Amino acid sequence: MKRILTIAAWSVLLAATGVGLAAVAIRVVQGLGVTNLNYIVPWGVWVAFYIYFIGLSAGSFLLSTMIYVFGFKKLEPIGRLALFSALIALIAGLNFVLLDLGHMERFWTVFVNRNMWSVLEIEIHFYVLYIAVLLAELWLLMRRDLIRCGQGSDWKAKLCKLMALGSRDTSEESGAKDIRRVRILGMLGVPIAIGVHGGTGALFAVVKARPMWYGPLFPIIFIVSALVSGAALLTFLLAFFAGRGMPKEQRDDLVLTLGKITAGLLAFDLLLMWSEFSVGFYGNIPEDIEVLRMMLFGPFWWVFWFVQIIFGAIIPLLLILLPASGKSPRWVGFAGLMIVIGIIGVRLNIVIPALSLPVLPGFDTAYTMLPAPSQTTLAYPPELLTWLTRLAVVAAVVSIVAFGVIGMRRLRGQPGHVFERALAGVGTVAAVLLLVFLIIRWTGQTTTTAAFNLGLTGLDLTHTPIGGILGRTELHSFYIPSPNEWLSSIGVIGLTILMFIIGYNILPLETKEGH
Repeated sequence: MKRILTIAAWSVLLAATGVGLAAVAIRVVQGLGVTNLNYIVPWGVWVAFYIYFIGLSAGSFLLSTMIYVFGFKKLEPIGRLALFSALIALIAGLNFVLLDLGHMERFWTVFVNRNMWSVLEIEIHFYVLYIAVLLAELWLLMRRDLIRCGQGSDWKAKLCKLMALGSRDTSEESGAKDIRRVRILGMLGVPIAIGVHGGTGALFAVVKARPMWYGPLFPIIFIVSALVSGAALLTFLLAFFAGRGMPKEQRDDLVLTLGKITAGLLAFDLLLMWSEFSVGFYGNIPEDIEVLRMMLFGPFWWVFWFVQIIFGAIIPLLLILLPASGKSPRWVGFAGLMIVIGIIGVRLNIVIPALSLPVLPGFDTAYTMLPAPSQTTLAYPPELLTWLTRLAVVAAVVSIVAFGVIGMRRLRGQPGHVFERALAGVGTVAAVLLLVFLIIRWTGQTTTTAAFNLGLTGLDLTHTPIGGILGRTELHSFYIPSPNEWLSSIGVIGLTILMFIIGYNILPLETKEGH
């Protein structure tokens, strides 16, 4: 059965990669005409995948610095894997940049026609330094194993001998020197990696015409999200594929540790997202509100609610934090995979909603014909906000009841806490009565007062933050990714997975020595 599943997985991967690379070839020959990018939306899914993979790379590298720079020895068995993942993800991100270029054959001109006042130009130089640091660290960590591997006569030995670059010293002293050099490179790499993905965020943050991007917090959001995706990726890989040479207890403990780190980073990332949304809605600035409404209720609403929030955040957090699943390395590893996929939704929501609206009113009708299809959707059913509000109130009241019951149980039999137990009991009873009252009210039964009527009927919300959300009943998106954009993205992702599998099986990424 396992063999059949393996063959099926390889068949799907190779077929999807082949079809995707054929779409890439069509894109190379026919140019951007095969896309639905237009004068309103110049960036699409390729840019979203670019920042996604750059984030995976930077996050994986920064986690490796916890080992080689800050001395967190517990994570040492995954050090090489983290650096290799960072390198492969970086290659994938740069491939998506090539896809998005109108003339990809001219990429080299950025190194000739320099403008060091350009954020993009600075970012390119960060990439060059970052690639050099990754390759140097990986080589130093694998050097002695490459020398040992190159002592055979088969093709793998010849490849290892070639990658050893003529080095022959396998002594412990040379290994200690390698680790010291890796530490120095890691210290240099920390600001470089922050510049790589923080700089990617800065590419968006300096665009004044897009209020959702324009702000000093945007690069920080990118860095935190990168750490989340990198930690989640390593959690998944270690739980299901890597670490086979480690004792099972050590491997399981490491997976659970990575899972807790990932959960903490994800919680902080959600806090930043809440800050961004709450400030935007409260400010009620039309340009901000329109983008947020497009994200929440537009044609791609499901990306936010299902991919990013439910699949990529709520369920993984529950799997990691609940005792039943949080002690299982498999469940924690699966939660890591869900977060890795959910971050794709984050990247799509950064790029597409902010560009799906014209910068100036009437800009979309200034031309006789839009060069790409548009899509209109209802913002939401009129009663949706009412029930969401009621659900929030019920959740709050149920939380009060739960905490009250927990408090009473923990204080049972403790004479010194009679007052606290009585207070918890009174609060619990009051919350239960409030919940019953609200349910009766919402089901249409007669009550003695009209209080707590959260139907929002008849209220004038025009000049409130909620009014900004309710302003229009339709949302227009001026971008729908073309089939070629999706297929070529699948091709690049499939090629990236193949590169990772080949590299993982050839290179000495795991060692009993720990470095």
